Amino acid sequence: MAIALPEHEGEEEKPKALSWAMPKILIDGGSSVEILFYDTFKQMGLRDDCLIPSTYNIFGFTGSSTRPRGEVTLEIRVGKILTLTAFCVVDVLSPYTAIVGRSWVHGIKGVASTYHQRLRFPTPDGVAEIIGDSGEAKYCYKMDVQNDENKVNS
Repeated sequence: MAIALPEHEGEEEKPKALSWAMPKILIDGGSSVEILFYDTFKQMGLRDDCLIPSTYNIFGFTGSSTRPRGEVTLEIRVGKILTLTAFCVVDVLSPYTAIVGRSWVHGIKGVASTYHQRLRFPTPDGVAEIIGDSGEAKYCYKMDVQNDENKVNS
């Protein structure tokens, strides 16, 4: 999966986009919002002035509500499919770089299988597939549990 980053516009230039490969994305069919973690946001070279203020809280992280730092809209390219996606940027510790939820999966007309760790979706050239890495999935899950245990012990 690749994310197109907005580049600064010159007065006479068209906007340009920089591509950034996005590893460790969690496809969460239970999530109603797309999440970009603040550490990833900063690693992508984006600045806080790109963020649109958020007017809501997200529930589910650490068992309580989380106030987003803001929202940013980015292009996601998967094969030949390109979507504009609004991400909610949150400053919480996570082994993932981003979480995409139901709306993004539905937007690409995708079908996700958590058991098979695959996402299939139609393209002009036929059905495409993203295959998850079970080793990375286990590692991310282990790190997520460890982060939660550290919060409880603090």
